[in-house]
This record gives sequence, structure tokens and C-alpha cells, in this order.
Amino acid sequence: MRTIIRAAIKLAAAAAATALAAAAASGQGEKPLAYKEVPAAVRAAFEKQFPGAKVRGASSETGERGTVYEVECDWRGRPHDITFRADGALVAVEETIPPGEAPAAVMAALRKEFPKALVVRAEKITEGGVVSYEFQLKGAAKREAKFSPDGKLISAE
Repeated sequence: MRTIIRAAIKLAAAAAATALAAAAASGQGEKPLAYKEVPAAVRAAFEKQFPGAKVRGASSETGERGTVYEVECDWRGRPHDITFRADGALVAVEETIPPGEAPAAVMAALRKEFPKALVVRAEKITEGGVVSYEFQLKGAAKREAKFSPDGKLISAE
């Protein structure tokens, strides 16, 4: 019996190691970085576009479109996650907002789609000049919902 258990443990360990190696090879997941490890072009763009921001952290993530760098900061009194390409091109800005700052159409659609949900976090996301609103939810069938400014549901997970 002990031999069977040991073999099962070894098999599970090997499967876990394989899964971790595959995830690392595919570039999945964020890699925490010290701000000084972020490329100079990203730091320069960040400091120019978000003057006075207090950096809380940084990370990199490699995916289908290459590596992007995210700077977590407090700017103008609010938490922001700002994503750049290695050359300093701005990809996205995620600003944490009070839910009530989302447009009325968004809030009405949120209440209609998820009437029992409690909003845990709200973000205004600007990506490629397009604005959307994302909500982390509690007490709903979905944990996250994203809406266009006119209240159309974009996605729910």
C-alpha cells in the first residue's frame, strides 16, 4: 500500500512540475520587478505622463503580443495600474474609482444584470482610446463584469 501511495505522490509531483514548466515556458503570469528593472523607455514615459505618481510596484508579463510592463501607482489620490510596451508606448490605464463615478447607464445595466451583486472594486479602463468600466463582484453568479460607457455588457466571468 505504501508503494502505491509513494508512486501516486511522485506522479502528482511530476504532473505539477510539468504544469509549472509549461506555464513558465508559455509566458503566463506576471513577474514582479523592482521599478528600476523596468526598461528606461517605460520609466521615462510613465514619469512624463503621470507626474508626481507614487510607484507601489511593477511587473512584466509576456504573452502573444510580446512583453508588457505594468506600473502600479497612486496618482491624483487614486490607485492606478498602467501598462506599457517595452518602447514606452502606453497600452492601458486602469484607474480604481468609486462605483458611483461610472456613468448612470453603466450603473443601471449593472443593477439589471446582477441585482444581488455587491461591488467590491470598480475600475475605469482606457485601452487604445476606448473606455470601459470593470467591476469585481461578490454575491453574484459572475465574479467580474465589464461594460461599455453606454451600459452594454462586454464580458462577465
